Amino acid sequence: MPTSQIDMTPDTVPAGLRPEALMRHMRMLCEEIGPRPSAAPQERQAADAVEALLLRMGIYDIQRQIFKSPNSIGWMTLPCFMAGLLGVGLAFVGGLWGRIVGGLLLLGSSAVTYHLLFAAPPFFQRWIARWPSQNVIARVPARGRAAQTLYLVGHLDSQKQRFQFPPPLTWMMRAQTSLPVVVGVAGGAVLFGAALFEAPVPPFWLGLLGVAYLYAVLGAVVDELQLHVEGANDNASAISVLLGVAETLQQQPLERSEVVLLFTGCEEVGCVGMEHYLQAAAPPVDGTLWIDLEMVGTGELCVVTRHGISYLSSYRPDPALVEVVARVAQRQPWLRLKGKAMVILEEVATLRRHGYRAVCLAGTDARGRLPNWHRLADRLEAIEADTLSRAACATWELLRELDRRGDLTP
Repeated sequence: MPTSQIDMTPDTVPAGLRPEALMRHMRMLCEEIGPRPSAAPQERQAADAVEALLLRMGIYDIQRQIFKSPNSIGWMTLPCFMAGLLGVGLAFVGGLWGRIVGGLLLLGSSAVTYHLLFAAPPFFQRWIARWPSQNVIARVPARGRAAQTLYLVGHLDSQKQRFQFPPPLTWMMRAQTSLPVVVGVAGGAVLFGAALFEAPVPPFWLGLLGVAYLYAVLGAVVDELQLHVEGANDNASAISVLLGVAETLQQQPLERSEVVLLFTGCEEVGCVGMEHYLQAAAPPVDGTLWIDLEMVGTGELCVVTRHGISYLSSYRPDPALVEVVARVAQRQPWLRLKGKAMVILEEVATLRRHGYRAVCLAGTDARGRLPNWHRLADRLEAIEADTLSRAACATWELLRELDRRGDLTP
């Protein structure tokens, strides 16, 4: 029986998926490089290190895509909040045309913010994409004739500490990210109604709108002034897993599946690297399956069954892929892999928006949240080597199960 058909046990874990091998990659990323801000030299150093390791493993089919990106999510959120604040000010002092223009600004701010909740690029992306970043793409061919392409995805960059993204409580996260959309739509509708019927707008009501937008602007500015986190869990853990799986694939190629390892840049500023890859490479929707890894270095492992960071922006993974993960979890209970709805926004949003079949593996703490998400506590010493290894083993088993099954019929 081929190796790819034999179930793995805790005693037969391939060398590349064992804790000591994965932690070597973690130390390289976290200690030798450290924080990896989006589109910064450290992000490029991580890309260089990943490429060097892949070459050392004997994987030579490697490409690098260069693209331009914003270097912070503030380039997207702050213009929206400031447009809303300006709209309120114009409505307060500008008479009829102030209400009309103010209403347009509020509705436009709401629309752009809503699309950002799905990691969709704003219409002004070309003007704020000023810094170079990169994707690293490595291909491992199938042992035989490839019937499908399996993508493994992990991002290279790390985020700043952000107190608003996320706030301490899950419900606060959903409410806070929903508020700019709701306020923009409600405020714009009221201003247009007041302009149409030539009715006055109560100053107190405009004051409440102004306070809401001012809070959003100040909160975003405070977050922009924070330090960058080390990013051990988010997302050096995923890079480590991809490297471990790459080593294992080089030694044990899948029978009928080509595997593409996609290390993306600038995920933390709206999944810009993934968006660029899909636009530039245009991989076919049919015959490709995508597995995204996010923060898999600590906590309980789960497959995300429902995504979204607001009450307005829920999205779901491919159901057939979720069923395959459930089958792997049932057959290999030692992986301790569960299904869970999560407050999360990652590259599955971009993939699903473009019609691709994708699923995300992530870690969750005891309260059901992403551990140390965008906090300075996201350091190497918080990584659980056993959890990291189980994440790598779960990814490897998922690849082998998909290879055994062949193409999943939608």
